[in-house]
Amino acid sequence: MHAKTASEKAIPVPSEERRKKSILLVDEDEPLRLVLGMLLENEGYAVTTCGDEAEAIALIESRSFDFVITDHSSSGVDGLRLLEAAKQRDSRTPVLLMASLYEMGPYIEAMNLGALDYLSKPLDYAEIQRLVTSYC
Repeated sequence: MHAKTASEKAIPVPSEERRKKSILLVDEDEPLRLVLGMLLENEGYAVTTCGDEAEAIALIESRSFDFVITDHSSSGVDGLRLLEAAKQRDSRTPVLLMASLYEMGPYIEAMNLGALDYLSKPLDYAEIQRLVTSYC
């Protein structure tokens, strides 16, 4: 073995060239999806958005995400189902659920299934940013 010369030493990769952390954002409310997605992208995350539960399940099954943010509603996206799919893919993936109505039953079920948190709308972006920064 020989000592590495200057030309053989590892060159550190600038932070902007490192892989961006990936976030899946699922909500049927397009304006909310666009605004929250843009805010997260401005923070340096690679954000994939969709408004459909079936599309979200397909995305979760096809690739890994560093963080999942999903709506949970009785009439649209079943956030509990997406939580289960994300945890089956990788049990370490943090999943944040959002809901228009705070209901104790779904909250307890989400926590039991391993959700990071369950936030009520209207959303507090600072809280979402704190959770994403802490766990992503």
